[in-house]
Amino acid sequence: MAARNHNNIVRWLTALSIGVAIGMVGLGAMVMFDARNDAWNEAEQASTNLSIAIERDIGRNLAVYDLSLQGAVGAVQLAGINQVSPEIRHMAMFDQASNAEYLGALLILDNAGNVVADSTSIVPRDINLSNEDYFSVHQRRPDVGLYISRPFNNQMMGGEPTVAISRRLSGEDGRFHGVVMGALRLAYFEHLFQDLNLGPNGSLTIYRTDGQIIANYPAKDASLGRSMAGTAFFSHFASERAGSFVADGPFDSISRLHTFRHVGDLPLVLSVGISVTGVYATWWHKALIISTLLALLCGTTVMLCGLFRHEMIRRLEAEKALMGAAEELSVMASTDALTGLLNRRAFEQALQREWRRVSRGSKTIALLMLDADWYKLYNDQYGHQDGDRALQTIASCIRTCLARPCDIGARYGGEEFVALLPDTDLDGALAIAEGIQAALAAIHVPHVQSQFGRLTLSIGLAVTNPVLTDSATLIKAADDALYTAKKSGRNRVSVAPGSALTLDGAGEIAAPEVATSV
Repeated sequence: MAARNHNNIVRWLTALSIGVAIGMVGLGAMVMFDARNDAWNEAEQASTNLSIAIERDIGRNLAVYDLSLQGAVGAVQLAGINQVSPEIRHMAMFDQASNAEYLGALLILDNAGNVVADSTSIVPRDINLSNEDYFSVHQRRPDVGLYISRPFNNQMMGGEPTVAISRRLSGEDGRFHGVVMGALRLAYFEHLFQDLNLGPNGSLTIYRTDGQIIANYPAKDASLGRSMAGTAFFSHFASERAGSFVADGPFDSISRLHTFRHVGDLPLVLSVGISVTGVYATWWHKALIISTLLALLCGTTVMLCGLFRHEMIRRLEAEKALMGAAEELSVMASTDALTGLLNRRAFEQALQREWRRVSRGSKTIALLMLDADWYKLYNDQYGHQDGDRALQTIASCIRTCLARPCDIGARYGGEEFVALLPDTDLDGALAIAEGIQAALAAIHVPHVQSQFGRLTLSIGLAVTNPVLTDSATLIKAADDALYTAKKSGRNRVSVAPGSALTLDGAGEIAAPEVATSV
């Protein structure tokens, strides 16, 4: 039972350690998964906040630049503006243009595209810009409002990259009278983007709503002016006012989280791209640390469990060995070393146990006392070794004839043996006693000092009901019967007087005649 309990403990501990390790791995995986989601959400939120801040800055500055255009439009439409001196007219048209840091020359074009006023000079330049998109769009469409052109290298500004912002000049009848345009240096966007930290492989791009790229960061001159219209990448910008998606960059294979939003009511879209690798860079670092710690903890748990299991198994084996040794000692303590039968102490314990059992059923119990005839003479004649073998032969005969598990054979002392026969009447006990004698006779152990010429046994037999007497009386009766058998010539079975007293059906004592067999 103890061994089974220990085995169960070992199994439970093994299962518990595996469960703890799996739980730790599961908990760690859940923590890392949550941390991964948090990293993504934080990056998405930061990207959104950044796009909002940039969008507002661009919208605010373009509103300032638009004020310069609107001021010029208002001045042109003033009654009598053409009657004042060129200096006053110049001042009236372009007094707000100097407030815009990145706004270059403001030009007023007539309905043919000729420059009729220039913020940088009282005398306008003699050029025609009717072929430019910022002129033709207003010529075709009166509802454009503020228009932002394609990027171009402004020759009037030394070839500096520029976009034009323009507004339509209309007469009172709504007819097209020309355009007011300003040259916005793309250096404005470079200045706005240069202090931003977008992480490794981050990007920031300004698109027109028709798909053309106006500005980007890091600067890629080859991409300026390119159109993304019709591409799957740009379709996200066309379908929503703001949002985010993951895709490879249009000019590289770097996967990014792109957060975009339209810049107010302007025909511009701002896109902030953060590298997916950059988003998870910190998370990977944390995941590596957590995974390492989890591996160490799980390894330690498994190792400790293994050590504990090994110790439990070692202890179990030690206990098994101790139990085996205890059983061996118990057997040795209850067994006669020479004959293999029970010793006298074990016999007395068995007698008390069987006596209590038989007494509960009101049955008889028989006892045989056996003694080797003329054994001292046999020992003197043949020596102690043959004497020991003779005792072993007698023990073997006793063991052979005691067929039932409840029958008990024992060495009582020296050359004397006993056989305890629970639930056995006189006839059964006589049959076993005579069977033991016959078994020994069949072996025919020579004994020249015996009148029978062989080794023989004298047997005293006593049978009683435990209700009628006690075990000490039974032993004495069998011993007295043995003495009678030896005195009567040996090699015989003598039944003790009063043996086989039983209770009849009426509860009275019935005593059969005493029998003696030779």
